[in-house]
Amino acid sequence: MKPETRDELKKVLLSFVKGIIEVPYSIEELKKAYPFHSLLFPDEAIKTFKKQRAIVTKMGKKLIPQLAEIIAKDQYGMVHQDYKIAGRLDVAKINAIDRIVNELRMGKRSPDHQKEIQEILSKSSARTREVRVIADLFVGDFKQGPLFLEIKSPLPNLDVCAESKKKMLLFQALFMNKNPQAFLGLYYNPYFPNEYNHSFTKRIMDLKREVLIGEEMWNMLGGKGTYDELLNVVEEVRNTLRQK
Repeated sequence: MKPETRDELKKVLLSFVKGIIEVPYSIEELKKAYPFHSLLFPDEAIKTFKKQRAIVTKMGKKLIPQLAEIIAKDQYGMVHQDYKIAGRLDVAKINAIDRIVNELRMGKRSPDHQKEIQEILSKSSARTREVRVIADLFVGDFKQGPLFLEIKSPLPNLDVCAESKKKMLLFQALFMNKNPQAFLGLYYNPYFPNEYNHSFTKRIMDLKREVLIGEEMWNMLGGKGTYDELLNVVEEVRNTLRQK
């Protein structure tokens, strides 16, 4: 990782921490909102719980995509957040994608990325339609082929999983002649030290071929060892904050 990349990561992490606002609720209000927590936790722990939920939401929507963009730019030039992609696609392929996603949602089939792609490619008609998707992170010059990354919280609901799957398949259908890469990126494994086991993700996604979890995601973007370097940067920022 380049020194300037480490510096940029530190700046973003420090800015994120400094931008965190204290929970604007009294202990009495929080006890009403979480009436059973007081049986198990002291007052300050309840306040910390509320703060943690707000931080995690902000982290997933803002911090993680920023860090991912910075790390990808260490290796690549065509890196964009919230990147809009549009193109015309055969209507039969669009219908095949819709059918695949719906059948996965209803549990009528199991996810199999290779089989799904073959099924989509086999469909054709005389009509096309414009489709639009937005990549949380897009890397146009990614070494294996253009990369479309959906960055989500590690426990997405069924709707989020299905929408991400549809976007990924549409992207791959649009870029099929360029060896497109599309993944759901989950920035940590909440089941650690056990294997990731979220039911909705497993219902919709081929975990081996469509999902990057924690270290896998960071190392794909920045190369081998990136995750360990990121952890070192986080520790350096933590020490800096402690000294202030």
